Amino acid sequence: MDTISAGNLAALAIEAARQGRLQLDIDYGQVDKIAALLHDIAHQRGAGAVLALGIKSAAAAWGMSDQAIHVKGLEPAGYDPRVLKGMGLAYGTSDRGACHLRATFYKPELAGMVDPEVIEGKAATFVEWEDRLTFFDTLILCRFYRDLYQWEQLGQMVQAVTGLDLEQGQLRAIARAVSDDTRRFNLREGLGPSDDRLPTRFTSQALPETGKTISAQQMEVMLKEYYQARGWDQEGRPPAEK
Repeated sequence: MDTISAGNLAALAIEAARQGRLQLDIDYGQVDKIAALLHDIAHQRGAGAVLALGIKSAAAAWGMSDQAIHVKGLEPAGYDPRVLKGMGLAYGTSDRGACHLRATFYKPELAGMVDPEVIEGKAATFVEWEDRLTFFDTLILCRFYRDLYQWEQLGQMVQAVTGLDLEQGQLRAIARAVSDDTRRFNLREGLGPSDDRLPTRFTSQALPETGKTISAQQMEVMLKEYYQARGWDQEGRPPAEK
């Protein structure tokens, strides 16, 4: 059972119970009841049977589609895009939903390599970071080595294993081809530009402690620049395969 998804599902159940949409005696901080709910999810019992189908399905069943926190049906980790704006772009554009691992862009934002509040121009930096991490996936490398293995080191690995002497541009071209093909697959299966947006609660509710938010307009700016940086059209469609 995935801890990120399970935690988000438990929170959805708690919110549903608080709003009277679900008859379940559970609330935040009640760890034993939350643990029991996790067992119900695992065994598909009661409310757990609904939650076991995923947050998108459960939210629809309880009339909470406008409240559920997910992108493309996948729940985000604890890197809040209202603080780390680049993570908003990462969650929105990830091919499998609000995944923090596709580009791990929280690292440069938390480390001060990139200003978390900057919107314009961020997509180009994000794409470079995402390309390198996509190439990581082609080599099945651990994300914890992201600072150690830059393009030069990745090229050395490829040469050692295959004998190919590839420049950074050639390596990035491979990564971009992977992203383009994955995007084409998602589009073919029914996903579209609207699925690249964040949950409305991220764009409409500020964080209580800081008052920070990420507006829908800020997200649109980053998405537009992201599509351009990837060479996709305004609807997020890659060019036709050659």
